[in-house]
Amino acid sequence: MQLSNSNKFLSFTGSIGDLAHADILSVESSCTVEKASELLVRPDIEYLVVMEKGVPAGMVSKDDVITHGMLKRDSLDAPISDIMNSQIVSVEKSAQVFESLMFMVRHDLKYLLVTEGNKPLGVVTQDDWLVDQINYPTMLLRKIQDAQTMEKLVVLQEEAKETVWKNFIDQGNARSLTNIVTMVNDTTTKRIIQMALDEMRKNGKGIPPVPFAWIGMGSEGRKAQTLSTDQDNGIIYQDDEELDASETKKWFLEFAKLITAKLDQCGFPFCEGNIMATNPELCNPITEWKKMFTRIMTKADAKELLEASIYFDFRCIYGKKELVDALWEHLFAARETHTLFMRHLAENMLEASRPPIKNLKWLLPEFLNLTPAPFNLKREASAPLDAAIRLLALNDNISETHTLERLQKVMEKGNMPKSLADEVHHAFDFILRLRFRLEFKAKNRTNATDTKHMVDVSELLPLQVKNLKSALRTIYQLQDYAFKQVTQTSVPWSMR
Repeated sequence: MQLSNSNKFLSFTGSIGDLAHADILSVESSCTVEKASELLVRPDIEYLVVMEKGVPAGMVSKDDVITHGMLKRDSLDAPISDIMNSQIVSVEKSAQVFESLMFMVRHDLKYLLVTEGNKPLGVVTQDDWLVDQINYPTMLLRKIQDAQTMEKLVVLQEEAKETVWKNFIDQGNARSLTNIVTMVNDTTTKRIIQMALDEMRKNGKGIPPVPFAWIGMGSEGRKAQTLSTDQDNGIIYQDDEELDASETKKWFLEFAKLITAKLDQCGFPFCEGNIMATNPELCNPITEWKKMFTRIMTKADAKELLEASIYFDFRCIYGKKELVDALWEHLFAARETHTLFMRHLAENMLEASRPPIKNLKWLLPEFLNLTPAPFNLKREASAPLDAAIRLLALNDNISETHTLERLQKVMEKGNMPKSLADEVHHAFDFILRLRFRLEFKAKNRTNATDTKHMVDVSELLPLQVKNLKSALRTIYQLQDYAFKQVTQTSVPWSMR
């Protein structure tokens, strides 16, 4: 299946069902190879889906028949189930194209069977995506995985920014935007870690003394990185009483220094707040991480609450995921013990930042033509939204870190009205798309670092202003709702 340049990326951000080949037929597992070969001779049929008791059990392609040499006379009476590929992976037609494609790439699958319930609808193959275009996301990921030098990675990271802008900014939703950025950044980070491991060996430092996990925190942990983002990372490693603790830590700190330096080369600047694995407090065995999280919940003063807002968005990017899972289990257990922490976190959420929607110029009628003052979209919109959803997720023991995934889980647990969840989803999408535009605009300006998230309302179209007001209003409502859910106080969350 070939996609034209005009609709390729529109399809890429849609549903997988829209892209599925229709050149399939379903047959029962008792169908003979001879009958199957006759069906596959037809030019309009490329695949046979083998059904057992009404459920897809395997697939056979024209190539499978030829490869297995089953057209020989003495094999024609064999059942098709003898040569079918039973390791098929099916996906519902409503699944997002991006997630489906990335799953195929990650697990090196030749094709996905697209279904509606148990009914086969078509097939999507990996070859459909492997077109020779430099800005095509799949090819870009493969190039990053195969990069042999830092110079090549730096070039590919710049290409990635152009890919996001050209192919997604006008057509994709926020989920598609953050997914492709996350996938590119994670792939780059993994390649850098592999390079650093090789460098440690070549420098005579050997292999990691114990299993470890490289974690992302903050926006990286939430899978919410945009075109311009600094580093928020750490290392969790396994305890081993038989090893010299100081030497183990020394090895990982040196390892972290290599990685963070290479990330900086690739356009991920060092964190000004030192939220990086080179910080001895963020490069520790799992027991020390657990102690730190307990301290944060026990003290819960300004410093600890700030740390919670960054650290409690952690996820595994590379290494032993079990270490990360163990830390989540500890966090949830500690939350149950330190009951006042959640109230402190809820109060801090309201004190840290609120959308400016209650300011007078936002409330006055539009015909007065009074333009609200510029404001920081990241600090006064994105951060409050993320903080409210984080609060609700922690309260429900949800270890997902992506804001929309957390939102979905909270709603599934029955702790948010679907009407509010839908409004939050729309607000998230609009705010993030606007952030991408602001950052891309600032990319080509000098000294734009401090202003890249500033929104000048006078520069927006009337419809954009309307959507912005709606999004800010929703975020304000969400904060009040989250506070009420966690503290069980009578805080009104509906706007007056």
